[in-house]
Amino acid sequence: MRSHLTTNVIRKKYLTTAVQIGLIMSMSHAAYAVETTNNTENDEAATPSATLDTITVYSDGYRSTGTKTALDPNDAPMSYTRIDQDLLQKRQADSVNAALRYEPGVSTESRGTVSIFDEYNIRGFKTYSNFYDGLRLPYDGAYNLMPQVDVYATEAVEVVKGSASSLYGYAAPGGMVNQIAKAPKSTQENEIQLRLGNQNLKEVAVDSTGPITDTLNYRLVALKRQKDGQMQTTEEERLLINPSLEWQATDDVSILANLFYQDDPEMVPSTPLPAVGTVYKASYGKLGSDAYAGDEWNKFSKEVFMPSVTVNWDINDQLTFKHITRYTDAEAQQRNMYNDEGFVEGSDTILDRIAYTTDESMKNWTTDNQLAYKFDTANTSHNLLFGVEYQETDSTATYYDAGADGTPNLDLSNPDFSQISTDILPLDTFSRYDDIEQSQLGLYVQDEMTWQDWTVVAGLRHDKFKSTLDRTDTSKGVIPSEKMINNDASETSGRLAAIYNFDNGLSPFLSYSQSFQPVVGSNFITNEAFEPTTADQLEAGVKYLSPDRATQGTLAVFDITQKNVVVSDYVNYTNQTQTGEIESKGFEVSASRMLNDWVDLSASYSYTDAEITEEEINPEVIGNTPAQIAKHKATLWADYYATDKLTLNAGVRYEGGMQLDKQNSDELPSVTLVDIGGNYQINPMLAVGASINNLFDKRYVGACYDINNCWMGPEREMSVSLKASF
Repeated sequence: MRSHLTTNVIRKKYLTTAVQIGLIMSMSHAAYAVETTNNTENDEAATPSATLDTITVYSDGYRSTGTKTALDPNDAPMSYTRIDQDLLQKRQADSVNAALRYEPGVSTESRGTVSIFDEYNIRGFKTYSNFYDGLRLPYDGAYNLMPQVDVYATEAVEVVKGSASSLYGYAAPGGMVNQIAKAPKSTQENEIQLRLGNQNLKEVAVDSTGPITDTLNYRLVALKRQKDGQMQTTEEERLLINPSLEWQATDDVSILANLFYQDDPEMVPSTPLPAVGTVYKASYGKLGSDAYAGDEWNKFSKEVFMPSVTVNWDINDQLTFKHITRYTDAEAQQRNMYNDEGFVEGSDTILDRIAYTTDESMKNWTTDNQLAYKFDTANTSHNLLFGVEYQETDSTATYYDAGADGTPNLDLSNPDFSQISTDILPLDTFSRYDDIEQSQLGLYVQDEMTWQDWTVVAGLRHDKFKSTLDRTDTSKGVIPSEKMINNDASETSGRLAAIYNFDNGLSPFLSYSQSFQPVVGSNFITNEAFEPTTADQLEAGVKYLSPDRATQGTLAVFDITQKNVVVSDYVNYTNQTQTGEIESKGFEVSASRMLNDWVDLSASYSYTDAEITEEEINPEVIGNTPAQIAKHKATLWADYYATDKLTLNAGVRYEGGMQLDKQNSDELPSVTLVDIGGNYQINPMLAVGASINNLFDKRYVGACYDINNCWMGPEREMSVSLKASF
């Protein structure tokens, strides 16, 4: 186990490296800027100002998440959304979950009070791991160590609905979310932003980009944020430093170096509450939205260091090559507790808890190599893509708990949050040490074919996955037990999709795709290693884009079946088998319209009907809906451009039909939330913004896993910002 002393040394080393790189870039830019200013100081005076309409422009190097090519998302035969920088700023999204609040088919805040990971359901299937610049952020599968990328370092968030393993290998069946990093630009842009809000929010952020030389551009993104967590006694703190350099080595070769460093010394862990007091009234009534089942002793910290290099080479007019390699070094320490089967016997106020700690570390490196060849045959244009992706992950995780006898109970009607002392807490009831090694090799090919008004995408990928889990369990007074699980699996995933573009703007599409997810662990009955979970999706829909591009919309119908689902025993959740199957059917409709020069309007509705179709260990739940999945979601968003300087916006979002547990013992109350915001351009340099999420401070339960594990939804969040751009 890595000591906290070592952790501090590593944190200082990475922080020093990131700061040094940022300072070197800034100093180099300053020297170049002086020279450039001397040569062009009269250009600005000779250039008249102009106001241009805002349009979506994709750079020459743009490759969409859906196809890894330059295919316009509107022409892609799949459900695809790009949330660009303009929309992220309008909604003042400070997390991926916040960015996805108005996306149909996506439930974003089932554990909205928790900040240690990005968690959401897409089309009825949970996903934790985002992608960052097209590479999956690694997850060891042990506890809670999942790298996150702050939205401020993100240029856009792209959402691909449905199975995507034909290009990306390991991917959830409902869809994937890819965060596009802010990249260096050849024009000088600087931004400093201050943000204040309730929950003692204090944030300062800097974004500077521009040329250092004629062939070398830089970008420096930095952020410092502090705030109180929603749950009592919890806090959040984040430091982000993200310098990058892009070198145009030749007319045909560019090299991008990106260094991402994020330190979260304070985060809000997942500490669930029982349904009695949250969903149902207890003898004392109902708990507030800031209710907490933890202690001041609880803590979660995480540090992530990710350098990467991307090479783009235009070999000739037909052949292009892209290479990206990223290294990840991450660690997390946690002090937390969970409910030990809810309340003590005969009470609805005294919560029985178990305190535990986890210490996780992970090292990963991933590389993806893509070769694209454009050619024509028989009046058909082809964009043929070949790819090789390889990743390797080494991680360790240590767990200790104090047991129910060693952990103080909590009276929810009169909580005392200072009952635990680190010095006397007996973390010796049970311990577990996991050493996990994983590797994955993927070979893929895709042909993007265009014939007249048809676009057909056909792809195939074969993955070879290996993992070794070396586990040691120790119970108090019992000889330690050791177990080694070796998993050697392979999977082939495909996609075949087509879209036809009519002259009137309608584009019907049809798609079949597959996905898989490797699983670390073994069947507790047979002791055999788990096979990957697999899924198939059939999707049909129609897109619309008006000739003036003022109106666009998408209607999609989907049917996804996931097999080899890992399920747990009610009595002991660590007793797992792989006998589950889940089917999710539904539809999504979304539309946006520029009503006039002053008003933009967007709306969406999604219906998700997920059902457990097989589960050998708990057959009574067959036919039920899994927990944490909203059956209905509806949204409405409006932007009002009151003047050239003032923009106002407002949104309404509704979710309903979520089950309390997979036994479907009850349905959680539906919720309707209102968000508002605005921006005022004081002058060309200064702008002030404001936003309020959950305007009426609606108290609601975001989701429950079962009767003993529920999470409150986010309470009202208010913030104001002052941004200087120069």
